[in-house]
Amino acid sequence: MSPVFSHLVPRILKVSGPRLIACGLLAGVVGACSATLDFTECLDNSDCAKFFEDKKPMFCDGNVCKVREGGCASNSQCAGLGEDHICTNAAQTRVCESTKTELCGAPIYPGGEPADDVVLVGLMVPKTGADQALGAEMEKAALAAVEEFNASGALQGGDRIAVVVCDTQSDPNAARTAGLHLGVTLKIPVFVGPIDDLEFARVVDDVTFAPGVNAFTMGPAITAKLDALDPGDLVFSTLTGARYQGAALGARIGADFAGDPSANLLLVFSFDAYGESLYETTATMATGEGKPNRIPDLPGPQGVKSYVSVDEATGFLDDNVGGSWGVPNALVLFGRSEVGEILQRYKDAGYAWPQKIYVSQRAMASVAALGDASLAGVVVAIAPDLETEKLAALRTRIGDATMPAEAALAYDATMSSLLAMAVVKAGDPVVGPPVAKAIGRLADKAGAAIDFAAAPAQFVPAAIDAFKAGGGVDVAGITGPLDFDAGGEVCGPLAAFTLDATGGAWVKIATYNPACPDAVGTWAEQP
Repeated sequence: MSPVFSHLVPRILKVSGPRLIACGLLAGVVGACSATLDFTECLDNSDCAKFFEDKKPMFCDGNVCKVREGGCASNSQCAGLGEDHICTNAAQTRVCESTKTELCGAPIYPGGEPADDVVLVGLMVPKTGADQALGAEMEKAALAAVEEFNASGALQGGDRIAVVVCDTQSDPNAARTAGLHLGVTLKIPVFVGPIDDLEFARVVDDVTFAPGVNAFTMGPAITAKLDALDPGDLVFSTLTGARYQGAALGARIGADFAGDPSANLLLVFSFDAYGESLYETTATMATGEGKPNRIPDLPGPQGVKSYVSVDEATGFLDDNVGGSWGVPNALVLFGRSEVGEILQRYKDAGYAWPQKIYVSQRAMASVAALGDASLAGVVVAIAPDLETEKLAALRTRIGDATMPAEAALAYDATMSSLLAMAVVKAGDPVVGPPVAKAIGRLADKAGAAIDFAAAPAQFVPAAIDAFKAGGGVDVAGITGPLDFDAGGEVCGPLAAFTLDATGGAWVKIATYNPACPDAVGTWAEQP
């Protein structure tokens, strides 16, 4: 019998037992006949792999393929649909779903082979769009964390980690679509990313807390104030958050212009989760209903403007710097890659630079890319100091000597997520709420010291052993101590940077140490 014919017979004859075959129907194929034949549809479950009804796999029962009540029980039962199909982690009927979409890829399994003994994690990074270069580096670091965890240990139930990577396309709408696919369709319980504040906010609002979805989201490069997103204890970030950055910036401006009661300031921020969160945490001095807040410790005039486009931002500066306000003593720009263009337009208009220009971490690359030597000593960036001594160890392990420091945030976010998953006891579901609750076990000052710069073969088993014994660990990440506060943010030192004489590289000039968990702290100048 030909392979094609043998494949079709079970689809036509879906019963078993004796069959009377009419000779007229088969005479042209096998010749005359009058026998009674036994027909067997399947011998084991694998024979039923290619038959699916409503994405519910079938199993072999009495030589007949039947639909499995309650749906699939493992990924291998979905193999007949393709290796990109998984058995979803649904609370009710589990069905086979494809992980692949225009934004998301096939699962990345331990060892590269499909497996059942895995728990899936979703990774959302920009693989296309404005942030794709940073996204590629963060993806590399995150996948390295998964590989190191799988090579060194497993969850308490014995499962290892598989990953579905999705492209956010540097766009909040695409991030939302990818997040819905991961959380709602695939029922993946743990997310890492997105890495951008706008994308992150959309995923948190529309996916993480959607009805019936248990997702734990840790954004590796988030600055937005997390408590403004109503995270419900499911959202964490490995980057020192906006309330700490805002306090540090306010204190820096106050120190730079101490003793100058006439010093004035223009503050321009992007009208989105990133700019608003930094503005709200820096300008904390209320001035009355309907009026913008002021930055404390700077008694002179302050002008505030939000923008949705570069044209709107530069228009405001033209109206003020080119008008009655004149060149301000201080200019604060809270935005991302567009800040470089705003500064270039400012210079092209012929205005003199202010005494100081303050920017945040997401603008640093675009400002340095200008390569403008006239900005040396003028621009001050307030951001976490990611160039730690431990970064060299991670670069060596990954084999990338030029890996940007921001990629270490993705490593810390991913490894922290996996260790939190490893806190969940064998037999308990590895879903969002218990994983999020377990984060507290990673910041236990009485627990075993765990250092991500050490060999994973050492720190991963050490952490898992501590969890199995009912204890916690005190994690030091590549980017610094991962002491998560009650709002899900890391409290840690920040730094002030300025451009060197070439205008193309940042150099650290001071360090800010907050009184964790209080954001108030002090600046110490570099010797």
